[in-house]
Amino acid sequence: MNPVVHVLRRMGGRATTLLPFSLGLGLLFQDIAAAARPLVWPLAVVLLALTLARTDWPRLAILIRRPGLAIVLALLNLLAVPMIVWPIWQAIGLWPGLIAALCLSAMAPGIISAATTAGYLRLDSSLALLLTLFTNVFVPFTLPPLALWLLGLDLKISVLDLSLRLALTAVLGLLGGLAIRRFLGPRLTQSGSTLDGLSVAVLMVFAIPLMDGVVARALAEPLKLVGFVGGAFAGMLLCNLVMTLVSLPFLDRLTALTAGYCSGGRHNALLMAVLPVTADPDIFLFIAAVQFPIYIIPTLLQPLYRRLLPRPA
Repeated sequence: MNPVVHVLRRMGGRATTLLPFSLGLGLLFQDIAAAARPLVWPLAVVLLALTLARTDWPRLAILIRRPGLAIVLALLNLLAVPMIVWPIWQAIGLWPGLIAALCLSAMAPGIISAATTAGYLRLDSSLALLLTLFTNVFVPFTLPPLALWLLGLDLKISVLDLSLRLALTAVLGLLGGLAIRRFLGPRLTQSGSTLDGLSVAVLMVFAIPLMDGVVARALAEPLKLVGFVGGAFAGMLLCNLVMTLVSLPFLDRLTALTAGYCSGGRHNALLMAVLPVTADPDIFLFIAAVQFPIYIIPTLLQPLYRRLLPRPA
């Protein structure tokens, strides 16, 4: 067996162990993290392509033919969850910048990697992918007015500009996924573990530029950074819990847990593109801090999901 393929297959089975390690690489090599920032968008496209290549297309086709459930869950994620968690953070009395960041995070769309890591956690990766796509379609219409209403933030963002940017990512990812499936053809099934390992490798590289500048901020305000990291963990887990509890009375356990997991994983890096330069710098600190739970929480939740969900046949 090709040694590269062997390594990728082993990586595919150890995703939740390797992903937290990648954060350390970004922190350790800050010069590389800074140089790699232009790679964030291309890597997001590659990750989406790999996710689509590994997606259960028959299951996805069923969901698309009856999109009502995914649309409702996407709107709940973007509208109901922020309005539920906002008064909770207000009541606790955190730093104003952290409250604003936590609320903005809850308004953000699903992160592409959630569809990838959902598969490792025995969740419904097809539903996770569809929720990610729908939340990215709807967010230009939900984020600006909700941010202005709850936080008084005028994002001054063009709905058309943001929509086109998100659409380009989705279209290129779809074309890439179709190209991979066409190239592999009948070998797709036996190449699954290799593609999983490649997705893990992309996620690890993706984490490195997101750590740019974190060390300098940690040295300047170590206690504040620790508080923001703790707040980011709490924010992701709270969104997950709220969405799961809202969904569980009406949906089966797998669907409710998948909806909750997708609610916890938000595309916070998108906020860097839409926030005005006059925005509270603490919000940008949060965007860096939230990468820690994004990469670590799948590892923490894996034993819980294994306990709650049956092993696939």
